[in-house]
Parts: sequence; structure tokens; C-alpha cells
Amino acid sequence: MDPYSKRKKASETPPTAIRYDLPKEFRNQVIFIWAEAAGYTEQPASHRRIAPYDMQNMPVLVANQLFNQVQRKFCEAHGLEGLPGSGGFASPCLIVKNYFQSCPDDEALDIIEFTFNEIFVAQKSSDFVAYIQPTLTAADAATKLNRRLQEHAIGFRFEQGRIVQLDSEFLHVETTESAFRLLLASGYEGALEEFQLAHGYYRQGADHYDDCLTNCLKSLESTLKTICNRRNWAYNSGDTASRLVDLVFTKGLIPSYLQSQFGAIRTTLESGVPTIRNREGGHGSGEKPNDVPEYLAAYQLHLTASAIVFLIRANGESGSHQPQ
Repeated sequence: MDPYSKRKKASETPPTAIRYDLPKEFRNQVIFIWAEAAGYTEQPASHRRIAPYDMQNMPVLVANQLFNQVQRKFCEAHGLEGLPGSGGFASPCLIVKNYFQSCPDDEALDIIEFTFNEIFVAQKSSDFVAYIQPTLTAADAATKLNRRLQEHAIGFRFEQGRIVQLDSEFLHVETTESAFRLLLASGYEGALEEFQLAHGYYRQGADHYDDCLTNCLKSLESTLKTICNRRNWAYNSGDTASRLVDLVFTKGLIPSYLQSQFGAIRTTLESGVPTIRNREGGHGSGEKPNDVPEYLAAYQLHLTASAIVFLIRANGESGSHQPQ
């Protein structure tokens, strides 16, 4: 679980455009994953004053064999004789780590691919597991890697043994960032706080996707209630998002001559966000939380952002209407 300072920062920090560089903090976190899943060590096996295959030496030897494979494959792919420090007394683990910490981003992504694939292969060996005793399975290591990428808003994922680039930067900037800016500039404090929470929960990963869905719905409802309050449109405190959407359409937030063209938008507002939340993130889920997939949480976040932008802009465009 992330510490309080990181949870607080994630919930308060507005989203930025997806980045494609790999900051130092992220690279260090990858090395921690190597330690958990591959027994990363900076101890060269050959320096121990015991027999090379002594049982006490085996974890060091096995970990270095894995990173020696990574080094060999990386150098072959890039036409290199070796990485800086090769041929000396430094362990293959340390050589790969030192290069990974300072190499160009594309090469760092190559090293991530090679190491995580080697971890998947190595953990299939009962000897490797017995000697290393990893605290993360290969699958959990990949999941943790993707969570770290997500936390840093880095536009890559590790899927089926490959690093893939996410091409959703335009969607992210045009919807999520626009929603933050409009909520902040237009004085929708309650909706802004809830949307910040939704975004923060999304960045915290799989254990909090249901919380993301819940706060998406709260933010949409708060946006609708703020519009109604400013126009003196009466509603009941317990009205659902669907009833509030019906109210703002009935009251003419969207001009009548355009409402038929916005039928699909109305359907999305009335059923999209509320339905996803109620089925996947709402109500009690018993002893085990609902298993909300990442792609659904991302879709919900962008759908909510689009709805908020649409409603606030519609409210502004028809802003001189008299209260009804």
C-alpha cells in the first residue's frame, strides 16, 4: 500500500498530459521490483570466498545469471560489445542497474522488456524459485510495473511480454484536463473535489477502481446540482443523476431545437456513468471488493470528464436564461 503522502498527492494533483519519458523515481521503483521478483543483488558471486556452487552462494549466482542474460540480449540487440563496467568485477545486476538508471528512455524500455521477460522464464524453474524465494510472482511484478507507469502518467504498459505505447494523450488532454480547468474556473468546488478523488483513486490502481467509479458519479451529480442551484431549478436532495439530467433537459439547458440531435448524449448522461457505477462500483460488495478492470475505470473517468465539460459549457452558452 502506498504511504499517506503519495495517496494525498494523487488525490490533489490535477492530471497532466501523458508523458513518454522515464523519470529517475520511476526507474528506481523498477529496480525495487527486480529485487522482489528476481533477487537483484550487487554482490558478484565470484567474490565470495566459498566454492562457486556452495548453497549459500546460489542466490547470488542465480540472480546474476538472469541479469547476465539481460545484458547479453540487450547488447546483441544494439550491436554492443558490452555495457559500461563489463569485464570487471562488478556484478551483472549492478552493471544493468547502472546503465538503466542513466540510459536514454527507449533503451530503458528495452531493458524493462528484457528483464521482465527473463523473470517470467526464470520463475518457471523450481530451482530459481527455491534459491531466490521471490516475494513477487512474475505476473504480480508486471502488474506492479504497470501501476508504477500509471502513477507517473507514463504512456506505456507492459502487456504480453512487450512494452506498448498508449495513444490516448489527445483524449486525456481534451477531456480530463478540460474538466479540471472548467470545474476550477467556474466555481464547482464540490464537483471538483470529487473528480480529483476519482482521478486519484484511478492512479492508485486496481484496489481503488471501484472508488474511482463511485466518485465519478458523485462529481457528475454535484455538477448537475450546482447548475440547478444557480438557475433556481428545484430538485430533491435525493435525486439521482438520471433525474437531474432529465431536469436540466426539461428546463432547456439544451435548446429545444437541438435536443433531438443530442438524444445520444442525453442517453449517455442518464445511463452511462450511473449504470457503470451502480453495477461495478456501487452498493455493498460483501467480503470481496468488486473486480473492476482498469479499462472500465479509465472509460468511466473519461466519460465523466466529457459529460462535465459538456454540461458546464452548455450552462455557459445558455447563461443569460432566466431562472424557471
